Amino acid sequence: MTANGERAATPRILPLLMLLFAIGDLSTSLLVPSLPGIAREFGTPDVTAQLAVSGFAMAFGLGQLLMGPLSDAFGRRPVLIGGLVLFGTGSVLAALAPGIEALIAGRVVQGAGASAGYVLAPAVVRDVATDDRQTARMMAPLFIASGSIMIFSPLIGEALMPVGGWQAAILAGLLVACIAFVWVVSSFRETLRERVTGGLNPVRMARTYAGLFVHGRYFAYLITHCCAYGASYTFIANAPFIDLANGKGGPLGVGISVGVVMAGFLTGLLIARRLTATVGVPQGAHYFIVASILPVLVQIALHEAGLLHQYTYLALEFLIIALIGGMAPFTAAGVVIEAPGRAGSGAALLGASQMLTAAGVIVIVGFLNDGTMLPLALMQVVLLVIAVAGFRLTYGPMPKSA
Repeated sequence: MTANGERAATPRILPLLMLLFAIGDLSTSLLVPSLPGIAREFGTPDVTAQLAVSGFAMAFGLGQLLMGPLSDAFGRRPVLIGGLVLFGTGSVLAALAPGIEALIAGRVVQGAGASAGYVLAPAVVRDVATDDRQTARMMAPLFIASGSIMIFSPLIGEALMPVGGWQAAILAGLLVACIAFVWVVSSFRETLRERVTGGLNPVRMARTYAGLFVHGRYFAYLITHCCAYGASYTFIANAPFIDLANGKGGPLGVGISVGVVMAGFLTGLLIARRLTATVGVPQGAHYFIVASILPVLVQIALHEAGLLHQYTYLALEFLIIALIGGMAPFTAAGVVIEAPGRAGSGAALLGASQMLTAAGVIVIVGFLNDGTMLPLALMQVVLLVIAVAGFRLTYGPMPKSA
């Protein structure tokens, strides 16, 4: 493609990239309301049922470490097609699962397949964007799609439960993946300009990731994004087991609670998209993540004082997620900007790291869960403080203006 062709293709390619980027979040958010029912049906502890989420997250993350270099070597299109086929296979396995082990295994295969779309959508953005500002502007719609999915899919998943149980959520995700598959096969044109075949060598791959990891500014965006993502994702996975979110501590059920809170993510993204024209990438990432700590501290203070009620809790969680959503386009743009010529690998390392972070904190909070919001809030504080400290220590001197 020529540079002009890339610019002309940008508006048409964005809807497809938004869908591919959001498939992983869709398949998880649809299933979240069913987790207590899955635990009851298979006679397993709640934390075991949560492995259907954390197992997916781990495969989703690790899969990106391979999908990124594969796309740099063979192109974005064939890897996207292969990923969607793998996701569909995992969906069928999960829907037919006779027990919790088979369900978790199917979800792992799903996660590996969904990783292709998640890592390659930002890589394609970097392929076609003409400058850093356009990269940030094009990143925002990807996260807007993801945020919108996380608002409405828990409600859809809850509505599907009386119709087809948890299997209906799995099949709904499969239907969307089929639509994406047809779309990619019929209309997606290759965007990679220059293939990097040497990156598939395991030693070179390890060196590439190690080189990115120790690159100060890349690492600053990486750790900020991963910790913030973990803080938001652990709410989604643990909400069914927290009284202030699942209806035991207030009138709102888990589907509405998760939808309301994730509306904050979309709100932050919409604000950030407007700011990308005037705020620099490092400034946007830094401002939003610093501000996100305060509402978590307010939550904890109100809880300890016995003054935290469901509406207040969800409003503060909405604000936390909104600030994280505002940060996301800046940090996602930052990692591909700081990985010139290695956008696929740079996006892959980001996606893998954030999902492994999410999987880890989901399991930790699941074990610590006592029905209150306190374990989740404390984990969020720890993650957000690490994000701020990591960014400040590794980015280096920040430009004074955008």
